[in-house]
Amino acid sequence: FQPIIDLDARRMAGAEALIRWEHPQRGLIPPDIFVPLAEETGAIINIGLWMVEAVCQQLANWKKQGADRYISINVSARQIPDGLPPITLIETVNRYGVDPANLAIEITESVFMGDSDAAKIWLDAVHELGFRIYLDDFGTGYSSLSYIKRFPVDVLKVDKSFVRDMSEDNSDRALVGAIINMARSLELTVVAEGVETQRQLDLLEAAGCGCVQGYYFSRPVPAEAIEGASRRIELLL
Repeated sequence: FQPIIDLDARRMAGAEALIRWEHPQRGLIPPDIFVPLAEETGAIINIGLWMVEAVCQQLANWKKQGADRYISINVSARQIPDGLPPITLIETVNRYGVDPANLAIEITESVFMGDSDAAKIWLDAVHELGFRIYLDDFGTGYSSLSYIKRFPVDVLKVDKSFVRDMSEDNSDRALVGAIINMARSLELTVVAEGVETQRQLDLLEAAGCGCVQGYYFSRPVPAEAIEGASRRIELLL
């Protein structure tokens, strides 16, 4: 889990769930290596269903501890619409006693590249059930603005490539500022990814960015280390 920080509330508000493969011979394998293969073979369907179960269990644990947090999960185009039915999502959160608003669905523009009508039906159904929709890697695709207009989106995640060069590149700083202003006018939340320095954080706060995540606050950590990460984040803030 990589913490997501709410800058207004000055606390860890949630986390993005990230998957790794602990291979017996090759060690820890990152998702950019095995997820494309899982998508090609169809194994991503079962992986995705397992992911929802694991995340709901973590949310239920946090709820028992009195921690009001959300978790976002990445959903690929291969899982939509039939690999992750909306009815399965709502039945799972209900089984664990979890608020659907605390399970966010992260998608990228690749979801819309195939059957966009089917994707829209799926997203509308998921959103209607109370799940929030995050548009990941915002700013790197070709038609992001049209997607915001057509599809139900609650949160824009600014790609780390823009955040990385904000302190040296006036163009990237202006682009991030424009995204934040646009999102505010559309009543959307912004999460800036890839925050690694105090300077980047200062620039994002000055621009009015609501939420951030990145190595400056915490690398991805296992569930048992999240409370320690949360305390470190509060000290940083």
